Amino acid sequence: MGNTVHRTPPDSSPPARLLATRPCCGPGPERRPVLGEAPRFHTQAKGKNVRLDGHSRRATRRNSFCNGVTFTQRPIRLYEQVRLRLVAVRPGWSGALRFGFTAHDPSLMSAQDIPKYACPDLVTRPGYWAKALPENLALRDTVLAYWADRHGRVFYSVNDGEPVLFHCGVAVGGPLWALIDVYGITDEVQLLGTLQSSPATTTPSGSLSGSQDDSDSDMTFSVNQSSSASESSLVTAPSSPLSPPVSPVFSPPEPAGSKNSECTVCFDGEVDTVIYTCGHMCLCHSCGLRLKRQARACCPICRRPIKDVIKIYRP
Repeated sequence: MGNTVHRTPPDSSPPARLLATRPCCGPGPERRPVLGEAPRFHTQAKGKNVRLDGHSRRATRRNSFCNGVTFTQRPIRLYEQVRLRLVAVRPGWSGALRFGFTAHDPSLMSAQDIPKYACPDLVTRPGYWAKALPENLALRDTVLAYWADRHGRVFYSVNDGEPVLFHCGVAVGGPLWALIDVYGITDEVQLLGTLQSSPATTTPSGSLSGSQDDSDSDMTFSVNQSSSASESSLVTAPSSPLSPPVSPVFSPPEPAGSKNSECTVCFDGEVDTVIYTCGHMCLCHSCGLRLKRQARACCPICRRPIKDVIKIYRP
């Protein structure tokens, strides 16, 4: 009585939300958490076999091996890593997750715009860029991260490992949405919080350096000469005086007499096409023709411009 107790009302404002606080370690470009809304799957623009959880963070493919195309509900910024966990993998099918970007707003897509497959159905249309994750990397609980840089190149890493050049020629003048095809042996994926990659270069010695300004010149990538192509980090630049580079994404072209080499785009057709002018053989003729028609088309192995593709005939 006589004493008044003054209480400070609790702060009702929501706490700041920090996404992707998982520590970043190991080799690769510097990565920082991204403040803002974590991407979710688009609830309407999806294949007919896709089911989403209540938070639109998990996409599960029901039935068959296809009709699993999905997109993010918001655009992905340059150098922002799209991070996916492969939650469920089912052996028995051929092929695995396809991923990449699109310049088309999924909100404007109708059910008829979404085909069975990202590759080759979507990637033959302007404004879509996607390829397959090598099947040997599509293991349960694998964490895949991929991002685009301002030069239109797409990189990916597996379990925070070394970044691998995956694609080039992506149009970065406008917004890009992530494209994810829950395909083949991949049954379910989960979107994780994103991380921001700093523009970085790999010097010939393998050390990483980078700044937000990022040089306009092409990155120079090193090749681990002591390991196989699938274990080496990134490819040598086309101007390198070293022997012709081999990308870790794609196995070296097999001898002409081999019947086991598969196209590095569709992972289905047999390699039967030479890229002019670099001379690499890593495509079937159908994918070669489609790739040639793309703006700023370049060789998947050495990234030199494609002037023509030439079908070869084996005895």
